[in-house]
Amino acid sequence: MTTRTDRTAAVRIAWAATKLTRAGRHPIAIGRLAATVGMEPAEAHRLMDLMGFAIRDGLVVMDRGSRPADRAGSDRYRVDLFLLAVATGEPVHADAVCPATGAHVRVHFTRERVLSVDPPQAVVAASRLPGIDLALGQDYVEALVCTQFFASREAASGWLLENIDGRVLSVPDYLAHTRRMVAALEAWPTI
Repeated sequence: MTTRTDRTAAVRIAWAATKLTRAGRHPIAIGRLAATVGMEPAEAHRLMDLMGFAIRDGLVVMDRGSRPADRAGSDRYRVDLFLLAVATGEPVHADAVCPATGAHVRVHFTRERVLSVDPPQAVVAASRLPGIDLALGQDYVEALVCTQFFASREAASGWLLENIDGRVLSVPDYLAHTRRMVAALEAWPTI
């Protein structure tokens, strides 16, 4: 059974791993990650396993490249590039194809602001997962940090019908939402 303390600690260490690995581009030793968050390596390993991260040869590896879903009908869309921009502080350029219209969507943003959106009415669709426990591992993590671009709010209407607990936000609103989410995460007390 996973406790609330475990779930909170797992989310915090996953966020630390995201930042320290530069969103998966640079693996980090589990010992260094553990020292950064103030816990023993064995506990860090357990929590990273809980969150679905891979640990190979003592290195935390994030296999979370921005990619379409591996299987038809999957809820896994693409890694939340907004979260990665906030984690790394680097500018992000996203190119996507709207699944409803086939239109190309191009978005360029930094941690602080959206630089461009084409088409201007493009939106971000993201799932809400009420009642899902962090103990569910990688499926939970991928759904939590996965989003999909649509060419417009209207184009996302079918997705909303299939994802009743989902939300559709403008690109600037989703970036602001991500910054608020990260601020709340980083304000959690150390466990």
